Parts: sequence; C-alpha cells; structure tokens
Amino acid sequence: MLDRIYRLMRMGVDQKRLEYFITVAEELNFTRAAQRMHVTQSTLSAGIKALEHELRTELLLRSTRSVRLTEAGSAFLPEARTAIEVLDRARAAVEPLSTGLRGSLTVGVLSGLTVIDVPALAGEFHGRHPEVRLRTETSQRGTSGLIERIKESHVDVAFVGADIKDAHLRSRAIKRYEVQLLVPADHPLARRRSVRLSDVAGETFIDMPAGFGQRQIVDDAFTREELFRRVLIEVSDITTIANFVAHGLGVALLPPDFAAAAGDAISTVPLTDARLAWTLSVVTSATRPPTRALHAFLDLIPHHIRRDRVF
Repeated sequence: MLDRIYRLMRMGVDQKRLEYFITVAEELNFTRAAQRMHVTQSTLSAGIKALEHELRTELLLRSTRSVRLTEAGSAFLPEARTAIEVLDRARAAVEPLSTGLRGSLTVGVLSGLTVIDVPALAGEFHGRHPEVRLRTETSQRGTSGLIERIKESHVDVAFVGADIKDAHLRSRAIKRYEVQLLVPADHPLARRRSVRLSDVAGETFIDMPAGFGQRQIVDDAFTREELFRRVLIEVSDITTIANFVAHGLGVALLPPDFAAAAGDAISTVPLTDARLAWTLSVVTSATRPPTRALHAFLDLIPHHIRRDRVF
C-alpha cells in the first residue's frame, strides 16, 4: 500500500487534486462536488485537469449532461482513495491525538433503516469532527450493492442486512431477526400452528428485490429444498411489506415484529422445517486499514441504536 502513495507522490500528484477527483467520482457532478469541497466549480475543474495532465491520461468523460469515469479513472479511483488514507494515517502517527480529524467518510445505508438513528449519529460525528467530509449513500441492490461498494473502495462503512462471512470484510452484528410466515388474517394458513416451506411454495409472495439480505436468505432456503416460489410484488422498503400482506396481495417471510403495524389484519405462523434468520450488521473492509475517522465513527454507533424500532 505504501508503494502506491510513494509512486503517486513521486509523480508530483497533489493531495487536494486527489480529493477533487474522488469527490467528482462519487458525485458524478461537478456542481455538487464543488459544493461538497467548498470551492468554485472552476477551481475544481482546473484541479481535475491538472491531475489528468500530471497523470498523462483522461480520468473523466464530460458532457453537458453527464460526467462518468473513463476506464483509467475507474482504475485510478481506489489508488487515489488509498493514497488519501495513507496520508491521513501518516499524519495521525505524528500529530497529537487531540488534533482534529480530517479526510472523508462515506457511509452506506439501507432504505428505511431506523434502528440506527443515522441523522443523530452523523450529527454527533460532525460536531466532534467538523473537518471530516461525511456523506451517505444507498444502493438499489441493497446489501449486495453496498458490500460491492465497500470492496471497490467507494464506501468506507455500511449498515447491511446480512451476517457476513467474507475474508475481505469485517462485520459486527447489531440486531438478529427470526423469520416467520406473514399471511392475511383471513388466509387459510392463518389457522395453522405451523407450516413447512412446501406448504407455502405455491403462494404469491411479497418481498424485497433480489440482492437484499432478507430476500437472499429466503431464496436460498427455497433453493435448498428444491422448491420454487413466485414473488409478485417487490418493494424497496422492508417496513412496508406487512401492509401489502394486510391488503391480501400475497404472503411474506419476515420477522413477526414487522407485522405489528398492520395489527389484526395479519397473522404470523412459525416455520417447522427451516429456522430462518437474518442479521443487521455494520460492515467495513478487512483489506484496508481503518482510518482514525472510521474508528471514531464506529465508536459512536452503539450510542445511536434505537431499541424501540423494528428496523
């Protein structure tokens, strides 16, 4: 890793220009990137052009409508991130611990997540470390998308719906959810004490899109039993699934806590042949040493877990 930064520094690459490039690569928009960096758009653009001149390659493709990374830009982005991280750690080694943190931190968040009070967490973090640029992002592919973003060095830390078993990632469990069958109160299965997966394979399901942690656990369970199920409705916010079930649009496999909002309109039935559970976790990279800013953020998470929230 140190070889990377030495190589960049020997090339005369300026840290500020690296930060400009990383911010544009994250936003894919010069106006928003300039706002985040608190510089004029012309200053930002000049910095990117100077960086491209130093590297003798084009990093961004610009048009009046869009900005996107070139192949070289995509390859250079993780190198630029690594260089900034190493510089931050190098400064931390010689600066007193009381010195204010700098740099940037990108946090991946699942849609609808309230168990972690992310705004309050971000507010306390910013109050303690105002020089760290903090941004959040979601993924249309849920847990799988956020994990991919961590591995690609686009995201530093993410809250995901899975118990991660991956040598490239570090994972800390926040909350575990046991899964049961949710059916409308007037559904024939509502009178059962328990069901098997084979009993519900022919039902119409409501679920998250493919790639979300909870969806993957259920799909895997049906695959193991060599059963097929049909998902008729996909929703991106897990907290809304019970309402769809309550209106008779299908059944779902979810933690019973999610049925509370629908009241008596829903019945929950345990599974007998499959013990399904999924975990809300906080995940970071195991291949990149954590920065001081990341350590500081992780330390604050336990203080912003809301025990009164389902998800």
